[in-house]
Amino acid sequence: MNLSAKWFENGVRLLAPLGLLALLFLISVTKIPVPRAGQIEPAFLLMAVYYWSIYRPTLMPPWVCFFIGLLLDFLVGMPPGVNAIIFTLVQWIVRDQRKFLMGQPYITIWAVFALVAGLSLSLQWGLYGLVEFRWAPFTPVMLSIAATFLLFPVITLFLILAHRMLPVVHKDYI
Repeated sequence: MNLSAKWFENGVRLLAPLGLLALLFLISVTKIPVPRAGQIEPAFLLMAVYYWSIYRPTLMPPWVCFFIGLLLDFLVGMPPGVNAIIFTLVQWIVRDQRKFLMGQPYITIWAVFALVAGLSLSLQWGLYGLVEFRWAPFTPVMLSIAATFLLFPVITLFLILAHRMLPVVHKDYI
């Protein structure tokens, strides 16, 4: 296979995770109404940031995390920078723990994600309250944390499929 065909094939393979990221972004701007609790927002993009930071950190560098977080802030009406800061922090922290996490069973990955999601969504709630000088009820945040935790295995299946479509990376480049 010549070099240009290889570049084309790798480019097409990159469309899978990028397309999935775009789909998760579109889903993230929707809210799910829950009677007597308000609206919940599962953190679909946080799932992608977490997963790619462990298994393919080159797909989710800090500047991409910041950019998609900032774009999400503008589209959902959050103060600019809240999600950008959270996604970037999660990427840095998870990438720092990458070697430990890669050797863990899925249940540990899921448990650590539960901690990351709980802290991230609580931080989002707190930063929103500080910036807007008003505190929203915490119940929708708790429901969003629970929904994010419960949906993680489902979204992970799609992330794994997209990951398998990616070109093979040699250990020298990781």
